[in-house]
Amino acid sequence: MRQILLILTISTTLFASPDWSGVDWFGYYEGEYDFGKLPDKSIYFGYNKLRLDMDTSPSNNIRISADVIYKQFNGQTELNFMDFIDQKYWPVIPLPDGSGNITLTELPYQLQDTLYIDNMFLEFHHKLFDLTLGKQQISPGVGYAWNPTDIFNIKDNMDPTYEQTGISAVKLSIPLGYRTTLSGILQPENSWDETVQYYQLKTGFGRYDLSVLYGRSQYRQNGLLGSSIQPRDLYGFNLEGELFGLGIRSEVAAHRLDYNSNDLQYEYIIGADYTFANSLFIMAEYYYNDLGSPANKTVFDDYLVYFAGERKSLNQNYLFNLAMYPLGDLLDAGLLSIINLNDKSAVVIPQLIYRIYQDVELTFMGSLFIGEDTDEFGYQEYGARVRLRTYF
Repeated sequence: MRQILLILTISTTLFASPDWSGVDWFGYYEGEYDFGKLPDKSIYFGYNKLRLDMDTSPSNNIRISADVIYKQFNGQTELNFMDFIDQKYWPVIPLPDGSGNITLTELPYQLQDTLYIDNMFLEFHHKLFDLTLGKQQISPGVGYAWNPTDIFNIKDNMDPTYEQTGISAVKLSIPLGYRTTLSGILQPENSWDETVQYYQLKTGFGRYDLSVLYGRSQYRQNGLLGSSIQPRDLYGFNLEGELFGLGIRSEVAAHRLDYNSNDLQYEYIIGADYTFANSLFIMAEYYYNDLGSPANKTVFDDYLVYFAGERKSLNQNYLFNLAMYPLGDLLDAGLLSIINLNDKSAVVIPQLIYRIYQDVELTFMGSLFIGEDTDEFGYQEYGARVRLRTYF
């Protein structure tokens, strides 16, 4: 009830005083409805989402921005994690009294209504540096579906351009010359050892942008019966540009999961895109991840860690493809696919984006899963999504 009252209070202020103190108010409403077909059941769920953004600049050197999101779920909000994986992966766990073992058949989780501040930050611009304090958007990397050098976010590969949640951090950027910037990010945690550090030197030459980076964080994986925390050093490299009309990008990350170890775990993408004269846009991106599980060694905890967003992929080798074509000024058609090159499973996602009015967008998405039941994309059968977004 208090969530609804807060939303109504903010909305009343927004519409009653649109020019109050030089503050710009904007945002959107979004409604989404999803259907998924599993071997033994069908699932229907969706949500209503309201986002209110505030932006103001009290002086030429200061900007303050914030947004609040209220998300209300409907349909089947109580789900069972075990419904989404083949029984081969259901874990066998010991009984507390030591009398034997039992196969886990239920691991429930609930989609709960939420009210939260997505971003809230202050930007201070000086001729020698830019400083940003607060919950802000931090999205390192140049990849489209995956970002190996991003230790703050993990994208939804089936909807990789969807907005990401802000990160509470301190960011300092120092210009060093033409197209060259040195940036440092600190994400405070309980102690200095747990605090995330991220440093990047970015420069440009000709049609290319190049960056080298270093990050330090803790790599966490929470399994069913225990969790692991490893200190991680990350050494990264990003390159993007254009070659003979072809857009190219590469992103490489080397992870050292023990400060005293010389063993490195590699993660990288190689991608390219091209736009034809008829406006057909195509893209392909290959992704490799040493941190993923080999297909023949995948276990329940691998699924649990992957679905929890603690790892960017279930297995190690993937290919992402995208094609987009405008069917007029108001309608775009697209087709994307994700292929797990280890188990040979895939998901194919056709989509239509219809801009009904200037500020109203309607999206239709389907999903067809291909593979064996024990494969990553083989257990689910098909699905559909409808999303309406209205900006104000």
